[in-house]
Amino acid sequence: MVEQAAEAVVAAAARGAFLPGDRLVEAEIARELGISRVPVREALRLLESQGIVVSTPYKGMRLMRVTNRGVAELMRVRTALEVLAIREITEAGPLGEEALRPAHQAAARYEAAAGSGDRAEIVAADEALHAQLCRLSDNAALLGIWSGLARQLSVVWGLGHAVRPQQVTAGEHAALLDALARGDREAAERQLATHLAWHNELDFEAEIEARCRARGTA
Repeated sequence: MVEQAAEAVVAAAARGAFLPGDRLVEAEIARELGISRVPVREALRLLESQGIVVSTPYKGMRLMRVTNRGVAELMRVRTALEVLAIREITEAGPLGEEALRPAHQAAARYEAAAGSGDRAEIVAADEALHAQLCRLSDNAALLGIWSGLARQLSVVWGLGHAVRPQQVTAGEHAALLDALARGDREAAERQLATHLAWHNELDFEAEIEARCRARGTA
């Protein structure tokens, strides 16, 4: 139940129900989820340990702040991890259909989510695809570090998922998996670089300010 509550908070952030810097009120979240406050309290502590929630004396729990500089730093680390994953995957040569099946299933989930228009599901599906990429590296430490960043990435993706048309993103997923199937490291790295460059197209601080104005909390 704690994990479910944590996922619900992240999904709400991905949908825009919570914006960076928003106060997260334990009682309100528990009421919305129809559960007691205890698992919500533990979920917020878990999210605090992962950098998604920040606790400030006398101000309570708030969703992580997002700045352009912070996103750039996060994306550099994320990119380095995924490039390493590609290099470790391709060291073994081309991947068979069975090895790539979970990644193709994640890609199909993304396409279905894009058609539904559910922002939280789109973000979760994209996260699942990239988690599969890291899992294919067969490097437990790499996957663990990437997973530790995943929820922060979800908050960022929630702000910027619409920057690039989802059909384009789905095509990039397919091209990346095709390069891995061929064992073509250079093509996979080029495709990944193109795919992850979307964050350069968005002023995150301006986007947050615009959303705050739209809901009347600027």
